[in-house]
Amino acid sequence: MISLLFSILMGALIGYGTNALAVEMLFRPYAPKYIGKWKLPFTPGLIPKEQGRIADSLGELIEKELFAPEVVSKALDTPEAKASIGAWLDQLFATAAASEKTPRELLVEVFGEEEYIQKREDLSSLLCTYLVKKATQAKLGESFARQLSHRTDEKLPFLRSGSLEDVYVNTLGKLIDRELEKSLPEIVQQYVYREAGTFLGTPLSVTVKKYEGELPRLKDGLMGLIHAAIIGALPQLLSSGHIKNLVVSRIDSLAPRELNTMLKGLMKKELAAIEWLGALLGGILGAVTYFAGRLF
Repeated sequence: MISLLFSILMGALIGYGTNALAVEMLFRPYAPKYIGKWKLPFTPGLIPKEQGRIADSLGELIEKELFAPEVVSKALDTPEAKASIGAWLDQLFATAAASEKTPRELLVEVFGEEEYIQKREDLSSLLCTYLVKKATQAKLGESFARQLSHRTDEKLPFLRSGSLEDVYVNTLGKLIDRELEKSLPEIVQQYVYREAGTFLGTPLSVTVKKYEGELPRLKDGLMGLIHAAIIGALPQLLSSGHIKNLVVSRIDSLAPRELNTMLKGLMKKELAAIEWLGALLGGILGAVTYFAGRLF
């Protein structure tokens, strides 16, 4: 019985020791070792030796799998992510409500006077173009002409004729739309500049208090915009390779000892399981060897 236990114990110790040594050889030594001019085999360890390739593979894996648009979109749709974004927006509103600075002052602090003016002009121009385009697509002239025909058909009953009404609406609508195309850009520009100037020159605390009842709806809208902005930016971000390059650069910058510590921390349980599996297999082989010796 003692011989059996001894065989199992020795097999377990050998199995554990060899696996523990193999695991350690993955990480060490950190640099090549030489005897004279002859480099010792298996030096440096496999992971320090392949650090560049590991960095490249991890970068590609993280970029393609973890930052795939469908993965990010699903992550952003979780209750935890929505709660986190919502809490950040609440904090943003609270900070704004306590601030006596105007948006203009804050933007000048961030961008500087000249860049702020340029960005304001660019944004105003973009907003004007967008509003004019939407107004044109809405065919306001036709809508106005049809409403007008409904109001005048009592005095001019002949306009109730379907074909005649369509000619009237189309003709008047086109005339109105043509005039709107000429005058609308200037009207919209004046409106945008006036409203933008008022908003940018008003302290944030005053604006937040004024629209306090609209904050929940604004919050929902901003959460949707943040989601759309992140998903919309991902294709360009991924095509540029920025995420992969960031991961590769970070891993390459680690000293072998730091990489060793990081990977061991990530795979602590798995590496320990490999070592103890070696002990289990070694113990089983020790028992098999004992019984084989007794049989033969």
